[in-house]
Order: sequence, then C-alpha cells, then structure tokens
Amino acid sequence: MGVFAHTRLDIPTMVEGTRGINNLVAHACGENSLLGTSIVFPDGVDSTVLVDGQPHTGALSDFLTNYGNNAQLFFNRGAFDLMEEKTDSLSNVVGFWAGGGPGVPHTLNVATQFRLTAPSIEPTSCASSVKVNISIANICKITGVDQFATEGVVDLWTHNNLGTPYDRVSTTDDGPAPWTITRDLTINPLPESCGASGVTVEIKPSAAQINRDMPVIYNGQQIWPQ
Repeated sequence: MGVFAHTRLDIPTMVEGTRGINNLVAHACGENSLLGTSIVFPDGVDSTVLVDGQPHTGALSDFLTNYGNNAQLFFNRGAFDLMEEKTDSLSNVVGFWAGGGPGVPHTLNVATQFRLTAPSIEPTSCASSVKVNISIANICKITGVDQFATEGVVDLWTHNNLGTPYDRVSTTDDGPAPWTITRDLTINPLPESCGASGVTVEIKPSAAQINRDMPVIYNGQQIWPQ
C-alpha cells in the first residue's frame, strides 16, 4: 500500500436529487507510475445495507427511490488513452476504468472526471443520509492477483473483509471512497415517527459484485488482473 493520502472523491457529499461534475482523485503506488484505475459502485442488488451500523434485511429501495446508473464517465485523455464504463445486465453503470498511455508519474495525482447524480431518499423512510462505499484499485503493474501483496503493484481502496482477492489489507475498514447523500429536509422532511435525527444508512458491495466488476475488460478480453 502507498503512503500517500486516500483515493477519494473531490466532492464526497451531495444533497439528494442534485447533479454535479465530480472527480476521483488518485495517486500512484509508491515509486511506480500509475497505469490505470478501476472503480466499482455498489449495484444495490445484492449489496449489504446497514442502518445505524446494523444489517438491514429489506431492500435498498426502502431508503433510496432511484438508486442505480448514477455515474457517467467523461471521455478525457488528459491522463489515460482509454476509458470505459462498466455496466450490468440492464445497462446500468456500476463503475468504470481508465488506463493506457505513458502513465501518471508517482509524484503527481490524477483526477478521473465523471458526472454524478444523487438519488432521492425515500420520503417514508427515516434515512437522514445514505453513504455509498466506492471501491477503487489504482493499478501500477499489470499482474495476477497473486502479486497484489507486492509493494508498488496496486493500491487497493476497497473493503478489508469481503473475502475477495481485491480486499484491502488493513486493520480498519476505511478503504473505499465514501459518497454521502444527505436528505433535503426542506422538501423531504423526516416523518415525525423518526425523531429529530433519523437514521444513517450505508451501502457496501457484495463479494460477488467485486469479483465480477473490478477486473478491467477491453474489447471483450480481461487485461487486468492477468
């Protein structure tokens, strides 16, 4: 793992129903140049939903009315030559990747730009905010997963406890980039039964989704990991 700041969104908090241009700001792995990045949003289908830290047995739609397909990647060759969105079987964007070209020097950061639309919070719910955990791999060498533990190969800003080859090695689960959607209390006030503060909701991807969506596929071929 690198020793620089976490890979994070430029604008990590948005009010429900708003849209804006955002950047995912990343850096290289130690002394190696950054060759590309792979990003995954929880798809909301088999994701883990937590309410005030406790597992929720219902659907994500209990809290968000239009989650899914919230990010659209911009075409920009400022850092990388190639980039593509990742989509599910319904063509919803669940992530994206960018790579190719000379790479980003290890002394510099890079911003991957995209448009982000905050979903609306379900009016009947008690959710005051919903945090979406975005998983990221900053790729500095093209290898198989068996070499991920080698210094300078890949920086994983992912969960540390899903049981995937992409899990971050860390004692705390602070890897993913948080995207927090806050409730617009003016037009969407909390129901009286929720009390003054409501509840906080968190979304994590499933292991199955990370294994499916984290690899980089180009022209039908998986190019990372090898």
